[in-house]
Amino acid sequence: MTDTRDFVRDLARENAAFWRGRDVRLDPAAPPAVRREQICYRMRQGVYNELRSVELIAAWIPHVPEREIRELLPGQLDDEQRHYQLLRTRLIELGEDPDAYRPLPEWEALFDWLVACRARPTLEKLAMFQFAGETQSCEGFETLIALAQDVDPETAELYRTRILPDEYRHAAIGRRALTLLADTPGAQAQARAACGEMNAKIFAAYRAHRARADRRA
Repeated sequence: MTDTRDFVRDLARENAAFWRGRDVRLDPAAPPAVRREQICYRMRQGVYNELRSVELIAAWIPHVPEREIRELLPGQLDDEQRHYQLLRTRLIELGEDPDAYRPLPEWEALFDWLVACRARPTLEKLAMFQFAGETQSCEGFETLIALAQDVDPETAELYRTRILPDEYRHAAIGRRALTLLADTPGAQAQARAACGEMNAKIFAAYRAHRARADRRA
């Protein structure tokens, strides 16, 4: 059997390889005005994402019997609620309606599915959301920060200093859960399959997101 720490590192590399070049939500080659609109769209979507993340973590906490993992989740819930407020405030500053966003059916279905996963084993839940999902969020925010720097430096700074550090901590919760729980070949296969399931669903939602963004551009 692969040592759990080696397994977590290997799985992180597999996830990174899957996502290389696949985050299609932003276009680095787009003119500044188009990038600015894409970034605003991401923030409007972010308000929805953060609120749904609060919902799913609250739904999951009673279904995580492992105390050393369960006690980390209320802190993440608080972070997601704070991010929700930060993004709403920034959108208002930009003259945007933070509550006007209507999620794509694919995006709404992703969160509905995650909430419904509350009864699945802790290993699978945290492999999907904290390990695969939050790690991908970190990569996505790094890209957003780089592309926002010249067109909306205040938003770039908000993500860099107030949101991204928390996201890295959330991803670390996933790594800790896998290190503790993926301690048999069967458990490691279970975690790998859960990550693959999550990545496929996120990628399908990203493609739908980009199709909408292109229609708006």
